[in-house]
Amino acid sequence: MNILMLMLSDSPGVGGMEKHARELSCELARLGHTVTLAAAPQHLSDLEPAVTTRALDTGGSRHSPFLLLTVLRLIRATGFDVVHAQGTKAAFVLQRLAPFTKGRGRVATIHGFKSRYPKAAAFHQLIAVSQALATDIAQPGVTVIYNGVSVIAQAPALLPAVTEKPVWLAVGRLVPVKGFEFLIKTFQYCPGTLLIAGDGPERQRLADLIRSTSQSDTVKLLGFRTDVPALMAAADGVVISSEREGFSYACAEALLLGKPVISTNVPIANEVLPEKHIFHSDDPKRFAAFLRQDTASLAAEQAEARTFAADTFSLPTMARQTLNVYQKATAELP
Repeated sequence: MNILMLMLSDSPGVGGMEKHARELSCELARLGHTVTLAAAPQHLSDLEPAVTTRALDTGGSRHSPFLLLTVLRLIRATGFDVVHAQGTKAAFVLQRLAPFTKGRGRVATIHGFKSRYPKAAAFHQLIAVSQALATDIAQPGVTVIYNGVSVIAQAPALLPAVTEKPVWLAVGRLVPVKGFEFLIKTFQYCPGTLLIAGDGPERQRLADLIRSTSQSDTVKLLGFRTDVPALMAAADGVVISSEREGFSYACAEALLLGKPVISTNVPIANEVLPEKHIFHSDDPKRFAAFLRQDTASLAAEQAEARTFAADTFSLPTMARQTLNVYQKATAELP
């Protein structure tokens, strides 16, 4: 099958959507399919040699005539069987171009909650990365395919010398939606150490909050890390404090590494973890009670979630389910 993977993110970093598009492209190429990934130049690295790349200027609006014409020319230039839009920007562009792309299967994956979604009727198949997201899209014919996660076991990372047990790890870009301000306030009432791996525009404000709450010895901002699996291996548990997520890679990775997870009410944690491990309030003291639980007991209670993760959150499973969607999409073509 000849596949165009279209991603129009202009983010300078690699988030869940960017990671997904690259890993899915590579996995499909390893299975022998012809894959072209069209994206911003910064998102075209770390790919299988068999993946063809097309660099796009993604800085403009999805309504940009230049962007629309560029994408249309790309679609028409090669005999793609399927055009797969990753994210709402690419999906809205492909929706706009639907009348001019007949004869090709149109598929879109939605990665996050939005106030408005593309119309499912403009696509042959629409994918959501979690059950909760599919429910929010609230359109007929949405298929749920969880993101595949590649986690290679590593030796535990060396933690800061002053680390007190238990060690909780949080991972993510330092932006308000990740809820790290709330998490830092929560940890005033917790024993142990909180490590936050990630960078972003909130770093200085979070550092100031750590100092003002006298937690410099127990809460550490680690910055951007390429060894997150090793950090998870060294930690006692993983905590997710996000206000919203389409799919939490941190939750999936933690379960695959055998680590207990405590989370706010976001996918995929709220779809796979025991309900009593999901926090539904905005009270830091109540959230702290979740983090004061024995991590060994938490791990034992999450055995079923880990089995589900091992069966579901794999790259081969994601690729196989996506190919099934492609086959349905192309079967509908005249």
